[in-house]
Amino acid sequence: MAFPVTIENEAVRMLVWPQIGGKVSSIVDKADGFELLFSFPSELPETSLYGKSYQDGWNAGWDECFPTVAPCLYPGHPYESIAIPDHGELWSLPTTAVPTKLGLTTVWHGLRFGYTFTRKLYLEGPTIIAEYSVLNRAPFDFHFMWCGHPLMSMAVPVELDLPAGKWRLDHDMAGDQAQTFDWPEIVTGINLSRLDSLPDGGAWKVFALAPIRGPAVIRYPTRQRKVSLEYEAQESHDDQGVIGGPPAHWGVWVTTGGWGRQRTFDIEPTIGRFDDLVRSVKDGSAGTVPPLGRREWQMRLTLG
Repeated sequence: MAFPVTIENEAVRMLVWPQIGGKVSSIVDKADGFELLFSFPSELPETSLYGKSYQDGWNAGWDECFPTVAPCLYPGHPYESIAIPDHGELWSLPTTAVPTKLGLTTVWHGLRFGYTFTRKLYLEGPTIIAEYSVLNRAPFDFHFMWCGHPLMSMAVPVELDLPAGKWRLDHDMAGDQAQTFDWPEIVTGINLSRLDSLPDGGAWKVFALAPIRGPAVIRYPTRQRKVSLEYEAQESHDDQGVIGGPPAHWGVWVTTGGWGRQRTFDIEPTIGRFDDLVRSVKDGSAGTVPPLGRREWQMRLTLG
């Protein structure tokens, strides 16, 4: 039987499940006791979920999607055409985890691919910090996409502040001809900055075309609270010297019942501007780890 680990300080309380893909099932803002994440009352997997559809699993809380989101076939040597499961490998794999100061370090080992993925998750006051690294254990380039995937609650009104500019509607759209729009209005009446204004029965996935240059902000007007999200690429080192960290783009996922009958949203930094690795590699936005090399980055969520 799986059990959660509690990470807590005076501002935040979190529950993490090392045996269920390192899932974060709860983030409570202790200023008013509000649960930030979407979840089910009780739904714990009883068997292995590897290779299954994410919708058939515990599709709630915060998971790590790596090395893809949509299922696809790996593009490139030495893993050419190996199938990557829906939402990647990590969410459905057991992990090893060790306590760290005010947090937990979780390690995943690739099942079909030669990598080690590490997330150090800890608290600093009202800030949740997730430090990531991926180590390529093969003597060949490894292509990947990643997104931190916290499904957020829509139990109260929510407003999203994200960079103006060109975005692309991606979910269930065809190839590279998907619709582009100026944030936040996809079409008249579909304003992604005001989630409570969206019609029932819809689902939207969009990506910013420009790389991340500043924070995204989630506002809760009736609570008079907010969450700021930040992404930072970390420099790595190998035999060739310093390597810049992978750039990321903002992605936004909202469903008002159009997917799994849920009402939830997600703002996520994504390495890769599409839901599947093949299209992200073609687009040039996927991450690449050099032979036996490492890539590092960080995500921060600040409650205030």
